[in-house]
Amino acid sequence: MDLLDATVAATTPVTPRVRQLLLRVEGHTFDHTPGQHVSVRLETEDGPIYRPYSPVSGPGTDTLALAVKEYDGGTCSVWLHELEVGDEVPILPPSGNLHLRALDRDVAFIATGTGLTPMLAMLDPYLREGTGQARLLFGERTQADLMYRPMLDRLAATHSRFDVHYTLSAEDWAGPTGYVQDHLSLLDDLDRPQAYLCGVPEMVVETKSALREAGVSSDHMFSEGWEDGAVAD
Repeated sequence: MDLLDATVAATTPVTPRVRQLLLRVEGHTFDHTPGQHVSVRLETEDGPIYRPYSPVSGPGTDTLALAVKEYDGGTCSVWLHELEVGDEVPILPPSGNLHLRALDRDVAFIATGTGLTPMLAMLDPYLREGTGQARLLFGERTQADLMYRPMLDRLAATHSRFDVHYTLSAEDWAGPTGYVQDHLSLLDDLDRPQAYLCGVPEMVVETKSALREAGVSSDHMFSEGWEDGAVAD
């Protein structure tokens, strides 16, 4: 696929370690399926590297909104956090396996960290066109790390078919604590849900295993598909 030359139109802090970058490709209309990712290209001394980021925004415009978490020693994430308005970012067009399969089934969105981004992209069309219940289980370390929490709380308050549950692994608080895969009982009242998963590979693999034990068919669980190999390595 040919690279697209995107320009930073805005850069905004979301959490202490996450920034939202609005990237614009003038004269181009993105027609991706919500849930897919773009690959950002960065030139290094050892050659180009590519890192995937799932747009929070949907298709139909010349812009994409990416939420990027900065990692200590993370070459690409540090670079993206240092960008300013007007800087250029080469990207590959959206691709990937994660997208809504059905709008007439209950859905469970299960995410940790920036794995939330494809869930937000899929949640928008589901709330507009879907007919079932949507539930988000979102795991993070602390409350300060919860991306887009005001927006999620607002969506839950205004859509009777959607609710969200946060799980924190590094803070004592009034809500669920530990890992998100320890709280899958929060999905028990959904009717034959399809599950969409994104986050650290261990969470994805462990959650799939637990869902299978609970009777959810593997055919109704969807992720990028590389997580098993990452854990095995």
